[in-house]
Amino acid sequence: MAVFLTELDPRARIKGSRDGLGAQPVWSAMGRPLIGNLTTVTTDLSAFTTLLVGLRLAEIDPGEDDAQRWAAFLVWEQMVGYVRHAVYGDRGFFGRQRVAARAESARSNGGKVRLSADPAYQILSNQKTDGLLGNYVAPARASGLVAPGSPARLTPDAAAFVDDTYLPRLATAWGRDAQHLTRALKQQSYNFDLRDNSRLAAVAAVFGPVLSAQERDFYRHHLIDGGSLDPTGGRQARLASLIEVRPRPSAGPLGPYVARLAEDAEGRGWVDVSEQLRRIAACESVLAPATVLFSYLLGRDDAHLDTVVEDLRAVWGDRLESVHERAAAVLPDRQWRDIADGLAQGDWRRLTQALAQRNAAVMRERGGGLAWLEVTDGDRLRVRFRDEPVDLPTADGIRDLWWYPYFLPSLIRLVAATGENA
Repeated sequence: MAVFLTELDPRARIKGSRDGLGAQPVWSAMGRPLIGNLTTVTTDLSAFTTLLVGLRLAEIDPGEDDAQRWAAFLVWEQMVGYVRHAVYGDRGFFGRQRVAARAESARSNGGKVRLSADPAYQILSNQKTDGLLGNYVAPARASGLVAPGSPARLTPDAAAFVDDTYLPRLATAWGRDAQHLTRALKQQSYNFDLRDNSRLAAVAAVFGPVLSAQERDFYRHHLIDGGSLDPTGGRQARLASLIEVRPRPSAGPLGPYVARLAEDAEGRGWVDVSEQLRRIAACESVLAPATVLFSYLLGRDDAHLDTVVEDLRAVWGDRLESVHERAAAVLPDRQWRDIADGLAQGDWRRLTQALAQRNAAVMRERGGGLAWLEVTDGDRLRVRFRDEPVDLPTADGIRDLWWYPYFLPSLIRLVAATGENA
């Protein structure tokens, strides 16, 4: 199977990650043949529900222009955040810190919080960019829930699902088609009561802890199996079925779990799934230690290369036996293969130089910025971007080190959320 790295997957980026080695396009391309629609942040089923209901409410009473539609959605997102906090004690949503603080203040102020698209009342510094609109629309579109084009609108299938499943729950307190809710969302600001009342309960009912059969089937098709647009050719659905049978333990490294899933897939004759899982494991056996080592080197400014080599040998020995024998074969270019060889052969001098060269290439690709790490002609490290000091894990610790997600945690979380016992 060919893996193309000509473009970054915009849905793969981990917010806040610096990625001085340009590992993101490598692990992203390695994960996409198995998981085609999810991102690193789409771990929250209730967030997808919030998005679908919010977009549908904006369609029912669209307002005067797109700006008013987006403003109404932001108010809905805020309302849901306060409900999830106040009713369910949920902390797994964007903006939870501001929601918790303002909900606590409301307890001594009549129990009401003000909702508004005004920046002063948003639950994130930029709610449109950093909230659901910025993080969940693209994966929802890839899942067949949001139609192509702008502004974002639900597909007919998703709109019908919201109409049949969630609008009746809202209608119990907000009127037919939730008309009173859509009017509230269009106001410049709205005071929302967090004390027990029918409107709070109606919104909470949308996010009940037990899914109906209709909800479970709908979300499994679109999110777990990838929907009708699934680019994985059914691999994602088969992987999800393996995860459902063998849930991930609550503790423990990801690597052994991936190995067991690969064995399960092979046992069922799903060679394409088992092969891709093993390619991911081989890739990670290089990316993880290389990333940790690079961070370590960023804390060694002006150190002589001979000293660095001695320190590496003292911790990692003569070579890293945890590097997978297929690692060099699955990695996409010469620089990464050189890094794999340096780790596997214990050529710490060449490895340090290879990491510096890889970083320089990444900086050139990003517009010609100076490399963060350089090995000078005098064999000293020159660090231009200093990171927090990082201790190297032991060679034994490297065996269980798993640094990048390959979108696996998102699928694992959503499988658990849509399971029979969810």
